[in-house]
Amino acid sequence: MRSGSGLILGIESSCDETAAAVVRAGGEVLANVVASQIALHAHYGGVVPELASREHLRNIVPVVRAAMAEARVAFDDLDAIAVTEGPGLAGALLVGITYAKALALGLGKPLIAVNHLEGHIHAVPMESRHALEMPLLALVVSGGHTHLYLAEEREGVWRYRNIGRTVDDAAGEAFDKVAKLLGLGYPGGPWMDALAARGDPRAVEFKFGEIRRRRLAGATEKQIPPPRYEMTNQEEESRDDSSGARHFDFSFSGIKTAVLRYVQGHGMRERVEARRAALAEMLANKPGMKAGDAMALRSELFDAQTLDLIASFQFAVVGNLMRQTFAAAQAFGARGIVVSGGVAANSELRRRLAEEAARRGLRVEFPSLAMSTDNAAMIAAAAWPKFVAGEFADEGLVATPQLKLG
Repeated sequence: MRSGSGLILGIESSCDETAAAVVRAGGEVLANVVASQIALHAHYGGVVPELASREHLRNIVPVVRAAMAEARVAFDDLDAIAVTEGPGLAGALLVGITYAKALALGLGKPLIAVNHLEGHIHAVPMESRHALEMPLLALVVSGGHTHLYLAEEREGVWRYRNIGRTVDDAAGEAFDKVAKLLGLGYPGGPWMDALAARGDPRAVEFKFGEIRRRRLAGATEKQIPPPRYEMTNQEEESRDDSSGARHFDFSFSGIKTAVLRYVQGHGMRERVEARRAALAEMLANKPGMKAGDAMALRSELFDAQTLDLIASFQFAVVGNLMRQTFAAAQAFGARGIVVSGGVAANSELRRRLAEEAARRGLRVEFPSLAMSTDNAAMIAAAAWPKFVAGEFADEGLVATPQLKLG
């Protein structure tokens, strides 16, 4: 199906961001409005599903109106309505889907269901100035997801195959939980990233154990050499499973436990609680305070041992993400790599991945920082190939909290 305007209204409500965007032909962002709930959930140290759903109900109409006004288009100008189907929080997803279905029905416009993970992937080509070569390896890494997908375009439609995933905590979840364990602010990822630059990344040794998984069909049969970036004593080479095939899964619960044991074994509890109390008071007086601001005001809260622990944790997590990503790219002959999701904003991940990709002659691309976190522009961008192919949802569309991709 083709259109003269190419305008798609995207709606995203999978977690704690109510977002709406208008995107033309999957690449030109006319408006991208996000209502964040971070300040609300910060009091609880994580997203409370019931509160998230309530806030989506309050925000959905004004956010969509703001996006349409910013784009300077009328509802009749739209070609389709796109909405996140899943994965995500059931109640949160339901708000966006119900609104999108009613809007599409009232306007007589097609409704397009988009997988949230596919949206994150399309945040990269939406902004890229380069044509992406297929097959493409996509690392989606966020608070709720850590996945590797092999993406190919067939007859204009993107198809995906999952070749790696976390077997427990996602990388972003590990960042947030370790930050909470150390008495830092929420969300923890940006705090950890900022503070890691002030510590020694080799001060504490963390290793990742072997994850066994059944054989992956399609991987080359040849023996895959270990990743060529420099290994350190904090990074353990991944292994073949019993069948001889490589697997590319992740696990971050172990390193989270290792941090807890380090804190307990090195008498850091008292300092953590003092930091937690002091930062809670500071954040109450100045919501949205960043790590650099906090350090400038109370540098004594961030002792060298804590900074070294943060730097070592981040170094090990980034190393694990790199190891699995480049091993998978080599095994499946990927022509390029895209990295998306909230953790894609991490400065060390961007730097080290880019350096190693350049050394290997691979192109690696990231979304802008604004497009790394949840937004609706990526949903509208992912909907465009579906619109062209005529892949529309019907009135039976429901929220699918555990929706898979590929």
